[in-house]
Amino acid sequence: MDNVKTGAFIKERRKEKNMTQKELADLLHVTDRAVSKWERGLCAPDISLLEPLAAALDVTIVELISGERTGCRERTNELDCAVKNIIDYSEHEMAQKRKALIKKIIVTVILAGLLFALLIPTLNGAIRGDGFVWQCIPAYLCAQGAARAIETTDAQKIQTYIGNSEDMASALLALEEQGVDIWKAEAKFLRTRLENMFLRLEVEMIVMYEGIKYQFTCHGTYRNGKVEFMDIVNPSVEQAYPMWMLQLNDALSTYDPG
Repeated sequence: MDNVKTGAFIKERRKEKNMTQKELADLLHVTDRAVSKWERGLCAPDISLLEPLAAALDVTIVELISGERTGCRERTNELDCAVKNIIDYSEHEMAQKRKALIKKIIVTVILAGLLFALLIPTLNGAIRGDGFVWQCIPAYLCAQGAARAIETTDAQKIQTYIGNSEDMASALLALEEQGVDIWKAEAKFLRTRLENMFLRLEVEMIVMYEGIKYQFTCHGTYRNGKVEFMDIVNPSVEQAYPMWMLQLNDALSTYDPG
């Protein structure tokens, strides 16, 4: 295709049809700037536009590509049919390539996500603990389950995720009756690490009492498939803790050093 010759032909036929560049552009769902570029020979129409452009100008695709009228109409129609088949095939191939590209992008994103998920515990162990251990992942998942169990006061889940927790559910329910509401509890993945051969973890907890929010950090360890929590406050320190806080501390402290 000679862009200059085809462009001049498009311009000639457009004017013969008494159409402006904007009107032709609207028919093809493109901008008048694109039509202007075609007519000046700066670029050629996209292959997907050849058929609708030829129809709009009342010419054949072969005439549009060649940039001139052809004498033999029958022969031109045969060629036009062949060109349409080529265009259809080309568009089909491009659609297949687009689908293949989208699939590759999706697979790449998934693999990158999996790689990222594998690297985080590695970096977490290397930076915050004694090195990488695969147990960081189940430890965090168990800690997250324990956090949700504490937040919802679910006795069954408390037994599932938290060790030495036989009386925890009833103690938390008693605190709820006193107005102590565990408003939010969430395990922190980046604080799950191997330290001194123990899997350490932390759960951030927000407690609502008499309209005031209190934030606690529950330190714990993961062993035998369950979480065990240490004191959230230290009663031995000479500080006047409110009774409800000491009761919450006793309810959550399940760590058995033995």
